[in-house]
Amino acid sequence: MAGKKSKKVTRKETMIRSIVVLALIIILFIANIASLFYVQIVNGDTYKAYAENNQLEDNVITAQRGVIYDCNMNILAESAAVWKVYVNPSNFTTSQSKIPESVLKQGLDDVSNKLAEIFELDAAELKEKFVSQSSYKYVLVKAKVEKTQRDLVSDFMKQYILYKDSSNNDRMVYYSFFIGIEADTKRYYPSGNLASTLIGFTGDGDTGRYGLEYEYDEILTGTDGRQIYSNSAMNTNSSVDFETVYDAEQGSSLVLTIDETIQRYLEDALDQCYKDTKCDTCYGIIMDVDTGAILAMSTKNDYDPNSPSTIYNESVMAQIDEIVDEKAKNEAISSARQNQWSNNAVSDVYEPGSVFKVFTLAAGIEENEVMDSFNCTSHIKIIDTPYNCFKNKAHGLETPNTALANSCNTYFITVGQRLGVSSFCKYFEAFGFTEKTGIDLPGEGKSIYFDPDEMSKVNLASCSFGQSFGVTGIQMITAVNAIANGGKLMQPYVVSKVVDNDGNVVKETQPYARRQVISESTCRQVLDAMVQTVETGTAKNAYVAGYNVAGKTGTSDNLTNVGQVAASFAGIAPANDPEISIIIVVDNPKSTSNTGGAVAAPVAAEVIENTLTYLNVKRNYTKEEAGELNVDVANFVGTDIETAKKNARDAGFTVKVSGEGDTVVSQCPAYGQYIPQDGVIILYTEKDSKTVKAKVPDFTGMGVSAVIGTATQAGVNIKISGNALSSSGLVAYRQNIEKDTEVAYGSTVTVYFKSGSVIADG
Repeated sequence: MAGKKSKKVTRKETMIRSIVVLALIIILFIANIASLFYVQIVNGDTYKAYAENNQLEDNVITAQRGVIYDCNMNILAESAAVWKVYVNPSNFTTSQSKIPESVLKQGLDDVSNKLAEIFELDAAELKEKFVSQSSYKYVLVKAKVEKTQRDLVSDFMKQYILYKDSSNNDRMVYYSFFIGIEADTKRYYPSGNLASTLIGFTGDGDTGRYGLEYEYDEILTGTDGRQIYSNSAMNTNSSVDFETVYDAEQGSSLVLTIDETIQRYLEDALDQCYKDTKCDTCYGIIMDVDTGAILAMSTKNDYDPNSPSTIYNESVMAQIDEIVDEKAKNEAISSARQNQWSNNAVSDVYEPGSVFKVFTLAAGIEENEVMDSFNCTSHIKIIDTPYNCFKNKAHGLETPNTALANSCNTYFITVGQRLGVSSFCKYFEAFGFTEKTGIDLPGEGKSIYFDPDEMSKVNLASCSFGQSFGVTGIQMITAVNAIANGGKLMQPYVVSKVVDNDGNVVKETQPYARRQVISESTCRQVLDAMVQTVETGTAKNAYVAGYNVAGKTGTSDNLTNVGQVAASFAGIAPANDPEISIIIVVDNPKSTSNTGGAVAAPVAAEVIENTLTYLNVKRNYTKEEAGELNVDVANFVGTDIETAKKNARDAGFTVKVSGEGDTVVSQCPAYGQYIPQDGVIILYTEKDSKTVKAKVPDFTGMGVSAVIGTATQAGVNIKISGNALSSSGLVAYRQNIEKDTEVAYGSTVTVYFKSGSVIADG
């Protein structure tokens, strides 16, 4: 069969085909140019941002907050480096890489399981979170991660999954392809609940909440830094190609007027008061007389700012646990937290009661309206309203000093009436009771009082002895402090300095006298009356030998809760050369005796003694006080045992000997220590003698004589804290070493005493 003849392509057809191909090339070229123009020119910014978003990461480096120091540069609050651990869920999808789906699935499982293990989370929930947010490049797994956990994550990130690519070559994807770590900060409070209601705490975003953390948040907050790095989707061997870091700048720091040691004295005493009286709350403030600086401020019950959401009042938590309704339970939890976070010393308004008689006396002396002699018959009537002294007790003839010591209502009502509404209100305002103090703390309460135009003679009568109006603790101590320093109303403050990261002082608080309230001579007269109140009157539980304490107690009705009282004490020490002012307020004490003299004054005495001793304020003992003092122990070491025993017994000591030697080689208490005049001593006659132990008795409820006898029998010495001059009426209520504790024979136990009788203070 003959083959077909092939058709010859003409020159014309070749030309046409060439033109078509060229046209197609031109069309494609034009299309590409148009596409580039559209991408780079029309939507250039959009695609540029898209590219950068896929190639660059920009993370914030959280700046550390400034440090909060006490006046001696002890750290009360500081920030430290911690970390955030996050996951890039988009890298578990094949759209972000050429890694096989099976490998990515294994990565998802491994990462979910490992992070759940490290952070004690639910692996299934974590995995579901990553899957549901697969389009995201950043999902936070854990913030505030400590170094131990961070190291575990970091070690895991260095591990990898080995697999074969399409060409059967070995490939690996590191877990760092899915996981990231970035710097973070965490606030620490090294001393736990110490001054917690004053300092406050930080919340989400490291922002200040409550206390100084809130008040000075802007100053404490630093400037965040940035971490910019490339994170290529195909870079499976490392999480970073390149990195640029802009360092964060720490915030400025605060140096407080608070002294950590004095703060502990106050808190320890208030803690005991809170337990003993089962009160709703109790609080106290100590102020420097000359400057108005706050040396200590505390409220109980309080909390640990390292874990502020925990409710620390066990009885309150037990009540909350019994609530069935979820909404009511959440409301109760919120209320309990708010209560423990509140700085009651600044925010609470209470009726001051008889403590206010100090200011009525001051106004009366300044205006020459006090009576040098006044006959108290226990009752008085103003218009149609009768008033009585506490328990209707007639005090008889009163002077200004005895009237304050006896807390005589009728005397001060009479002084108030003599002053009249205008003069009374003038001094009420002058002492700062109509305005906030302006202390540099948040949440300061607002006082409740009668406007002069609305005050009747009956209102004036009740106000004259501290009833029917309300003030804050910070207002009261600021006013008392004016009597201590010669009549100047000082501006209270808690931040002494603001310093930058290099230690340079950015701002320093200067003491500021807002006004002169009364004369120095009036202050001296009022102080004398307050001293007598402590020595012989309602405030005798605030007595401290050698420190000449001046003070006044008060017991008043709760402004909002009928049947509840506020028991308080305000004082100054030493009265002859004032160093500190103090206020103690106990809200709704439930102890047998709930007066200010019974529950607040003993707290003040303990704090005053410890504080003034710490500040190296010299004691000035009266002759009577000197007769009750402890005596120093002689040096018996090197003396033959018989002579030593005779000399010690002649000095009035009870002597115990340990060992069979002939010469004293050591002794307890040591030479030069002070112990009671009839205390106990142990003499050791052998160098390797085992220390003789004694078990501390429970002195609670005993009188002074019983405590001394029990201590001697047990082999311990005691230090009496309280008014030893009236020892017949004192009862031990606290000791610094717990009962049944084993101590070296001859050790000293401090025993705190207060009056066992009910103290009436109006």
